[in-house]
Amino acid sequence: MTARLRPGLGLLLARFLGSTAMLTVAALPAAAQETRGGASSTASYEFNIPARPLSGALAQVGAVSGWRIAYGFSLPSGLKSQPVTGRMTPTEAVERMLRGSGISWRQSGDRAIVLIDARRGAAVGPAVDGAIQLDTVVISADATTDGSTSYAGSEASVAGKLAAPLKETPQSVSVMTKQRLNDQNITTVADAMRQATGVTAVNYGDGTYYMNARGFALDAQYDGMAVSSGIQYTSQFDLAIYDRVEVLRGPAGLQQGLGGAGGTANFVRLKPRDQFGISTETRFGSWNLKRQSVDVTGPINADGSLRGRFVGAVEDRDGFNGTGSRHGTLYGALEYDIAPSTTLSFSAAWQKEKLAPFDYGQSIMIGGGFLNAPRSTFFGADWSRSETEMHEIATGLRHDFGNGWVSNTNLSYRYTDGASKYAYMMNGIDPTTFESNYAIQRNEIQEKLLNLDTSLTGSVDVFGRPAEIVVGASMAEKNRDRAGGFMSGGRWNVFDAHHQIPNVDAPYTWANSARAREMGLYSQARIKVTDPLTVVVGGRLSWYEAKNRNRMPVGEWEQEPDINARFSGNVGLLYDITPSTTLYASYADIFTPQADKSTFEGVTLKPREGRQIEVGAKTSLLDDRLLATAAIFEIKDSNRPIDDPDHAWFYRPGGKARSRGFETEVTGEITDGWSLTAGYTYLDTKITDNENPAFIGQSLDTEEPRHSLKVWSKYQFQEGSQLEGLSLAAGLRAYSKTKRIDSIRTIYAEQGGYAVVDLQAGYRFNDKLDAALTVTNAFDRTYWDRLPTRFFGNYGEPRAVQLSIRSRW
Repeated sequence: MTARLRPGLGLLLARFLGSTAMLTVAALPAAAQETRGGASSTASYEFNIPARPLSGALAQVGAVSGWRIAYGFSLPSGLKSQPVTGRMTPTEAVERMLRGSGISWRQSGDRAIVLIDARRGAAVGPAVDGAIQLDTVVISADATTDGSTSYAGSEASVAGKLAAPLKETPQSVSVMTKQRLNDQNITTVADAMRQATGVTAVNYGDGTYYMNARGFALDAQYDGMAVSSGIQYTSQFDLAIYDRVEVLRGPAGLQQGLGGAGGTANFVRLKPRDQFGISTETRFGSWNLKRQSVDVTGPINADGSLRGRFVGAVEDRDGFNGTGSRHGTLYGALEYDIAPSTTLSFSAAWQKEKLAPFDYGQSIMIGGGFLNAPRSTFFGADWSRSETEMHEIATGLRHDFGNGWVSNTNLSYRYTDGASKYAYMMNGIDPTTFESNYAIQRNEIQEKLLNLDTSLTGSVDVFGRPAEIVVGASMAEKNRDRAGGFMSGGRWNVFDAHHQIPNVDAPYTWANSARAREMGLYSQARIKVTDPLTVVVGGRLSWYEAKNRNRMPVGEWEQEPDINARFSGNVGLLYDITPSTTLYASYADIFTPQADKSTFEGVTLKPREGRQIEVGAKTSLLDDRLLATAAIFEIKDSNRPIDDPDHAWFYRPGGKARSRGFETEVTGEITDGWSLTAGYTYLDTKITDNENPAFIGQSLDTEEPRHSLKVWSKYQFQEGSQLEGLSLAAGLRAYSKTKRIDSIRTIYAEQGGYAVVDLQAGYRFNDKLDAALTVTNAFDRTYWDRLPTRFFGNYGEPRAVQLSIRSRW
């Protein structure tokens, strides 16, 4: 049967996608007539900011006006702002806010304010010429963390297009700020997810990982646009190019359209800054680790309307088990203010990665038990390799219509080309001869991802009460071509196999192509029903169509069943019981097509559905320096595929499962210089319905621990202390027992609970140079990163030492 993606629906939604963009384009001629210096500097805004901690009040000025506010010193603990009410310019608002504080200010450029600690009689932090160093605190209209020393993100948009402070988001959201990523030497997506509350990242062995939260696979977004291939088993860009990572636990149907119920991680790219800055990092460490990165940003023309940023990173390292990896990453970004209210942005990224050799690891012994070989043992083939090259471009157009109405249109394209050739052991290890069967395999993949999103956000009155709304549309296309081959690699002693497995190219035995398109219309509203009560409600209509075909032998395109106008919704209630504490409850759902799964009779399974209810509390402590959250949740997963016991490779409908648990997290600053992030998760997953009664009541995902605790804390000794310049930090990751099972729920292997401790000591020589020595797995705990089965598993990394040297200008 020949099938194709229907153009009619695409044309309909393309017109809708273009409508918001056209509003922006239509506004450009009028906007272009505005004078850049005058309109943006003298424009007035409506402010209603009560007396509150100064950092939060300044953030509100930035959020309302779009101006940036920078300072290079710690705001005094307990310092509150003066109330600011009425229509005025941002400079007037800041002037009123700072009265009596001992802090003065000056305008820097067209839309930026620099604070000056007048109590010290000098401008502290930014240089007199207005250049802002990269470690200066910058408050901006968005949730940018670059330039902030805080571990607490100000807001996030991963839970909906309406970016909101974390305390005002009725779901569990964590933000890993740029400062935290740097402090913990986090440079990969896997490292970030390992440190994220409630997320499990498991090493697959080939440089990729699979990641779960709350019992289900984690999805991905880039700058708020959902990517259908997610972060499972795929190569990812170096985190040097990102400002922050936002992690939502629980369904993200409004943003994702379709996906898993576990949650999503949003990777937000770095943006150019309107003040010059440059930073570098040099890192050396165990197993020949060598890393160098540079980050340069600032205005390109005289009036600052054109800004740019360049990031480059290169890393070369060996593994503790004889493997090797190296990659290079380049990233560039431009922003151009077409007019004071209109900004055009563009970015491009490139990365090439090579693993040679690499190792999927070891099997269990035939009859059960571990081989217990040294962690440094290499079990792969000396000739194994994997190479991946990624290209990405993104562009966006933002227009501020005034009175709180803003349109955003964003387009991104990513191309991935990968090839690998390797060998791995299978079917277990003979406990007498230590021999195992080996397989030789090679794979190729080319994947193209195209994403388009356009939205209009604004403020309205609903029955006399203020409300924020967003309406928008999105489209995502994925084209994937894959090919692979498999052959026997012989039977070898696992300790000698690495140089005995024949270096041959497995003949291609399969090849296929897949095309998919997901389109959606969405809307969300945040309504202040009463002063303490806020309602957040949203919905999305999704369309999905896909086709696939075999290319070996060449076959016809086969159309998968379409999904038309499928609704996903969420609703949340937030109630402020005090100015600092909010209670919330929320509902969210999501669905996943199962077109690749059918019954023996040929009926495609209905989409899998995930529904979550979450109740929690969020409170800001220590003058908004610290955010503490606690939540209980339950997810119900229905329409799960059940293996048909009578017909291999076919399924029966009706499987159900549930996931419930408790999470708590504390993030921010305890005192000046003392930063903390700590998260605990209790997770209980169960299969609740299955044709096989023996499955009912068993854990849904045995690789996710029931209990997990993740902590990182750093103290920077302050000016005037005898230990000024010194910093000390420590981290902990602790997990309860985990298991690996097969398709009939037989336990292959399990490990007891374990804890990994990291330690760090650093020294800041001056405002431009600091260094840190980090010891990961300081007590050299032996544990499994991925428990082995009759195929393969991997040890976690032993004790390692890294020296990082960072500079800023």
